[in-house]
Amino acid sequence: MKLFRAGRSALLALQLGLCLILIASLAHPQAVSTTTVQGTVYLANGQPASGTISLNWPAFTTAAGQAVAAGQLTLPIAADGFVSANLAPNLGATPAGLFYTAIYQMSDGTTSTEYSEFATALFINLPLAS
Repeated sequence: MKLFRAGRSALLALQLGLCLILIASLAHPQAVSTTTVQGTVYLANGQPASGTISLNWPAFTTAAGQAVAAGQLTLPIAADGFVSANLAPNLGATPAGLFYTAIYQMSDGTTSTEYSEFATALFINLPLAS
């Protein structure tokens, strides 16, 4: 009878250990793959812009099945207009029709809003239409 109890305790300990491993793996989700979106922002007069860009996005699931939480990121736009961000690709995402919203606030006081979809490995120029 003693062996039965010891075996049952060992089985219970093994089950508990496996449950803890499963919980730990769920608590540390894998990082979402991102793509670099970079380019030069221009003012309407053709000169490189400077200022900030605020990026906002809703929660979505990438085409590769990775869950992305809703978020916001504000980045400086360098004096030469250069800006770069690592973003999860939303082209083919679920639900469909979701966009990144970019709000440009330029040092000359102008603002502009754009909506974008990004695939992987994308390098673009970001003209500012004002």
